[in-house]
Amino acid sequence: MRDRLKNVPLQPGVYLYKDQEGQVIYVGKAKLLRNRMRSYFQSPDGLLPKVRAMMNRVVDFDYIVTASEVEALILESNLVKAYQPRYNIDLRDDKSYPYLKLTADKFPRLCIVREKKDKVSRYYGPYTDVTSLRESVKLLLEIFPLRTCKNLKSNSRPCLNFDMGKCLAPCNRKVEAEKYQLIVDSLLEFLEGKVSALLETKEKEMSRASLELEFEKAAVLRDQIQAIKILGEKQKVSLNHPYEMDIVGMLGGEKDKLVLVFKLRAGKIVGKDTFWLKRAIDEEEAEVMEFFLKQYYAENNDIPVEILVSHLPWDNELLQTWLKGKTRLGIKIWMPGRGEKRKLLDMVMENAGLLWEEKMQEDSKNNQILLTLARTLDLEVVPVRIECYDISHLAGEETVASMVVFTNGKADKKAYRRFKMKNNQNNDYASLSETLERRFVEARRGNRAFLPEPDLLLIDGGLGQVNAVQMSLAHLGIGIPVFGLAKKNEELFRPGISAAIVLSRRDEGLMLLQRMRDEAHRFAVEYNRKRREKKLTRSILDGIDGIGSKRKNALLEHFGSVSKIREASLDQIMQVPGMNRRSAASVYAFLHGTE
Repeated sequence: MRDRLKNVPLQPGVYLYKDQEGQVIYVGKAKLLRNRMRSYFQSPDGLLPKVRAMMNRVVDFDYIVTASEVEALILESNLVKAYQPRYNIDLRDDKSYPYLKLTADKFPRLCIVREKKDKVSRYYGPYTDVTSLRESVKLLLEIFPLRTCKNLKSNSRPCLNFDMGKCLAPCNRKVEAEKYQLIVDSLLEFLEGKVSALLETKEKEMSRASLELEFEKAAVLRDQIQAIKILGEKQKVSLNHPYEMDIVGMLGGEKDKLVLVFKLRAGKIVGKDTFWLKRAIDEEEAEVMEFFLKQYYAENNDIPVEILVSHLPWDNELLQTWLKGKTRLGIKIWMPGRGEKRKLLDMVMENAGLLWEEKMQEDSKNNQILLTLARTLDLEVVPVRIECYDISHLAGEETVASMVVFTNGKADKKAYRRFKMKNNQNNDYASLSETLERRFVEARRGNRAFLPEPDLLLIDGGLGQVNAVQMSLAHLGIGIPVFGLAKKNEELFRPGISAAIVLSRRDEGLMLLQRMRDEAHRFAVEYNRKRREKKLTRSILDGIDGIGSKRKNALLEHFGSVSKIREASLDQIMQVPGMNRRSAASVYAFLHGTE
């Protein structure tokens, strides 16, 4: 590799380091590729511990030359997302909170989503109180009557929302695109905190309606004004100056870092994002901040002209150039040293400090529980990653398995997996054996969905289930410790040993395993129920004349279940893609018993 380095050009680009299996384990960018890559091949004593660990696995490299540093930055971001390299920083959102999404259609709609952000729609949030968010959206749609249907399809007559004044019926050409866009613009002003201007406009419209004796219209506007005031009061903080900025604060230790982003619009904090960064191989905060800003704004179209940061990014000028290309505005990224903006940054850092302290206390407690559990069960390593498995079926029908994962004593729901057995069977031993074999075969193939492998396996069951799993693991040559937790007396079982391990019901290690066992049971039962409901649903819809597989799938995708279809009106069923009045009438009549 050192010989190959001599041929690497002194140009901007992206480099990729690979392990002996050809997997990309690190992606980086450089202004001068050869110089940057050479820095990794110095004496191990001069490397940071994390970089040294990575270079011990590197056996090959590749690189891509770009025309500019900005192109290299964009390419690096895309490759990190594509390969998810082991040694790149891992950016995880704190929770899967819902967002408000305003779509980028000709006639946009407002909806609540938890999906991955696309690059064209506008997103607001995240929001922690889902119930309050739903109430707010309901109120917003009364003020701003945008469409709610997923698929805009031309119909012979508008739906009931139009009759109730909750939609302008763009599907029926009841509103021009220009007028619809004015309502969208008003909604955007509100969501971005510009409540005063919106209120002033609405109040003028109400006065005009009153003068023209349009009292019904004036009453609607009065109610809208009151609703806007109520929603406006829900903003978290209001400042004297109408700032438009993001404030990014970062702190942490060697392994983890916490990043908080406060979004100020029109002087009000309208959103807060929380992220945990893991596997940062470079200790310099400047590089970590640069990585975060690239990832955060790559999929975010809501970019203000001013970004305050607690640490200046490594190549600040390049980042500002890149953001200018995205927004066509001059973006300023800086770290204030004094004044009101410094106070705002200090406020963000104070919030970050409180979150960090809370996490440290929780991690310390969990680490102690895991350490004690390792000693109790005589494990060779502290079980940082524990996987628990359970089987669910109904008289042998729709047999499924669940795999839940706890990392550092906390549920890691993104790592949960579920399995549909190849054969329906009322045999938990065989199902567990099939599940574990499929799980570890995928891991040995390099499937990232099943990596890393666990430190401890927990089975919902007793000695029989544990022995069956142990036989499967021995066949695969896997030496991970296995324990079973039986519900009846909350006893732990080891393979081949009939005597149970009985722990105090107050033992925190036992309580952790109980939470895992119950979670695996819930996850398995939920999947089994969904499979059975889906099977039943399809059989019911199969009995409707004129409803083939495409329409059946479209109905289920649109409504989610037969009960929801039964609650829908004829007009709502007609809005489903592929449906016409005749087919919708058949569905409606069949489900209401009027055929």
